[in-house]
Amino acid sequence: MSAPPEELVDHIVTHLGEEQPELIAELGDAEVRRRVVAGIGRAHSHRFVQPEAVTAYVTLMFLVAPDFDQHPAIARALRLHGSEGDRLRLLFQRTREEDWEEAAASSKGWSAVLAEP
Repeated sequence: MSAPPEELVDHIVTHLGEEQPELIAELGDAEVRRRVVAGIGRAHSHRFVQPEAVTAYVTLMFLVAPDFDQHPAIARALRLHGSEGDRLRLLFQRTREEDWEEAAASSKGWSAVLAEP
């Protein structure tokens, strides 16, 4: 996979710093960028390519768990068809709060996600 555009990486890093600073406060700039790049790749693997949708997806990785997409109910919702905006809305309509809690509790963490090819 090719590297994501620097503008997109910069946009997401800025978004996280402005909207969710507590999620990245303990991380150095290089680590935040490394995680964002991995998140963009993961978003693309689920057919999210528009900057807004990719930003939302990567933000969920930081908020919930980097591998939240491995939870069965969330994975099913991610496979639904429709526009990226529709699929993001359906992601929350077709899952329960407990699914997100389980995804967070069962996460293998960033080290596992960053080690993926």
